[in-house]
Amino acid sequence: MPADGSSSCLRCSAALPDAALFCHRCGVAVAAAATGEFPAYDMERFFNYALDMLCIAGTDGYFKLVNPAFERTLGYTATELFARPFVELLHPDDRQETVAEVGRLVSGQPTISFENRYRRKDGAYRVFQWKAFPEPGTGLIYAIARDITDQRDRQTRIDGLTGLATDHVFERVLPREWNRARRLKLPMSLVSLDVDHMRKINDRHGIAVGDRCLAEIGKLVGAHARRACDLAARTGGQRFSVLLTGEATATAGALAEALKQKVAALEIPGAGEGGDATITASVAVVTRDPAGDMLSATLLAATEGALKEAKGKGGNNVVVA
Repeated sequence: MPADGSSSCLRCSAALPDAALFCHRCGVAVAAAATGEFPAYDMERFFNYALDMLCIAGTDGYFKLVNPAFERTLGYTATELFARPFVELLHPDDRQETVAEVGRLVSGQPTISFENRYRRKDGAYRVFQWKAFPEPGTGLIYAIARDITDQRDRQTRIDGLTGLATDHVFERVLPREWNRARRLKLPMSLVSLDVDHMRKINDRHGIAVGDRCLAEIGKLVGAHARRACDLAARTGGQRFSVLLTGEATATAGALAEALKQKVAALEIPGAGEGGDATITASVAVVTRDPAGDMLSATLLAATEGALKEAKGKGGNNVVVA
């Protein structure tokens, strides 16, 4: 044993502080190494080759061991990750909840699925999904993290049920297209479709049938966004919108009428004793010529009014504002 009181790992001979509970190089517990009760297989290779991020953390709030995937994903070296409490790398809005989750781990409860955001060295944040398991009596937590940032980003862009753009995308694209139409002196049309009596469909036939209705309508709406500049989106639970830059009222009105008729012709199987679900939709069409100080919000407001009028007439009709 070295004169300073430190020791060496009996498995890989790495130098260890006197109070070390595990080897920072090979990850084996010191107590297990002392008795020879560690696996003969080279588990370090799995640790280093894993695509997911693997780590051992302490209940003191510091990483003790991280695999190369951790370094690749966050851009920090292992030494940099060990030097600070891991809470400092978290998004400020996620720190309190993460500390609470660590508290549950300390009490012996494993983490099955937990998400938070970690800051990369370049300042960007990545969304991690965690599974973690406490090791009783050691003060150690063994954890696996998966980077789901791209998956989360896709979910904000693509509606999972219909495959159309989400409301988030629509809200971002509308003012941009509005300004482009103003600059090019083009009209802009918005076709908004709201499924009639959606609650009754769900109550009578079940949520699964209701979802199939929405999915089929989503296909119809998406098929009418033919140009690269057209945007088809699901802008609410039962509402769909098609944004048409450069299209006048006549074209948009024809599209709205076609959508109304195709929705009414849909038959969704699986409705049980009630038979096939009958679906209709109220459709609003608004066209504006962006100019001056006019805002894209005026297009939305006019569409909302037209849709309310269509609903007030009993549904299954088109109102052109």
